[in-house]
Amino acid sequence: MSYDELCQKISSNIFKIGNNVTSMQKLVNQLGTSNEAPNLKNQLDKKRNEVKKLIEETNGVLRDASDLCRTGNPQEEKSRKINVDRMRHQFADALTKFKKYQSIEAEKERAMVDRMRTRTVSLRQELAGQSGIDTGYADNDSLVDDESRQQKLAQLHEFADDLETTTALITEREEAIRKLETDMVTVNEIFREIGTMVYEQGDIIDNIESNVEAAREDTGQAEVELRKAAVYQDSYRKKVLIFLAIIATIAIVLGVVIWLSVRHKK
Repeated sequence: MSYDELCQKISSNIFKIGNNVTSMQKLVNQLGTSNEAPNLKNQLDKKRNEVKKLIEETNGVLRDASDLCRTGNPQEEKSRKINVDRMRHQFADALTKFKKYQSIEAEKERAMVDRMRTRTVSLRQELAGQSGIDTGYADNDSLVDDESRQQKLAQLHEFADDLETTTALITEREEAIRKLETDMVTVNEIFREIGTMVYEQGDIIDNIESNVEAAREDTGQAEVELRKAAVYQDSYRKKVLIFLAIIATIAIVLGVVIWLSVRHKK
């Protein structure tokens, strides 16, 4: 792609990242609340994956645009560098917002895991306390005893099912946390790459300014030489005019002398 096409792609991606992060913000605010929809996690995962792809693509395109800052004349290079630097700051701002809501999501996930772990401890204690329930039935058992036993057994099964479900949710949430942490590491690496890009861009602009300064010095030297040449040319022209004036004066004097001599002989 050309430099202009790369810049257009970068601007478009940064805009898309911003929109997706705004959507993520609304979803993250609902996470762990009574307003959390059943498919909220899937929506968050989808938005996060979209942003991740856009970030990786934008980082590569920004690198390509940065490389093209080394081509062209000094003024064009400087203009391109300034434009790339502006987009780099916009990209970094978008990454910062993405990281912010990633961190909030991870904190909420950890809080939910802690609550569920506390829940599993309570469930295990309940199960341990009711593990001695007699599941058999004796002829001398009253109807009340039987109903009480059945209620306790039903409660025992409920606790066991709840423990199994909660344990599965903990595993799921922990996997989500690990994925978030991996994504945050990736974003941090891109931040470091942007920092490297800034350093390289600094070298580029220094070289550009050096080239511009050198061009200015060359132009100034050329102007000095031209002025010297003009002065020399004026001096030469004056000398020629003086020489011609002297020749003309001598010619007139000789002409007068010759005329007087001829006249005297007559």
